[in-house]
Amino acid sequence: MPAASTDPARGARAARAARAARAARAVVGVVGFTPVVADFPLGPRLMAGLEARLPGHPQVSVRNMSWSPIHIVQQFQDLGADRPARIVLVGAAATCARAGRIRVWRWTGGRLPDAAVQARVYEAVTGVVDLENTLMIGERFGIWPAECYTVEVELPPETFGTMVMAEAEARPGPALRAEIGFDPGAAADRLASRAAGLAIRGDAARAVAAKGARDLAPVASFHRTRVTGTKTRRHS
Repeated sequence: MPAASTDPARGARAARAARAARAARAVVGVVGFTPVVADFPLGPRLMAGLEARLPGHPQVSVRNMSWSPIHIVQQFQDLGADRPARIVLVGAAATCARAGRIRVWRWTGGRLPDAAVQARVYEAVTGVVDLENTLMIGERFGIWPAECYTVEVELPPETFGTMVMAEAEARPGPALRAEIGFDPGAAADRLASRAAGLAIRGDAARAVAAKGARDLAPVASFHRTRVTGTKTRRHS
């Protein structure tokens, strides 16, 4: 595995986030956040929804975790014994079988062959933002707590571009929903609700299915999206 690189600006940002997280016992990390489109499921509406659901829970920290998994690893390593006891990662599912569907998983870890992990590192350092890459690279470096969850929304590969164009053209909401096959604002609200609940209570309220390293979608060639049956692995 390559050593984590150093970047002064990213290092300062990671240090600030690390100091804030030291007081947190749970972290909600949004992987793939973008401020460009308000109602994009991983956009401002999601962040606002999380903040609205967590004002009485100062032990929960909400963070944008859309930068390189290597820098996320550095940040958690810097926390040492002060790492959070629970983490909830929110992001796009690696495959899309039903647009807008939200699924929750409890990460159980595991190992992949070195070549498979290296492929994920390559994607990460070339700018691909991917929830499963973040999970697996973090697992390789041992940064995740025993309680690690993901809240994932299934997005067709063209969702973000379609929403950007719809906003630029002032396209009405019903037309956009018909085109992408789901209500993105409602998806953002559901993501916020499930993530906040897990951050506060863990999986005590309802059973959560397990996901481990062997359940991850294989990394496809960087320059294309691979479609197999109803499953499409996304590249951001």
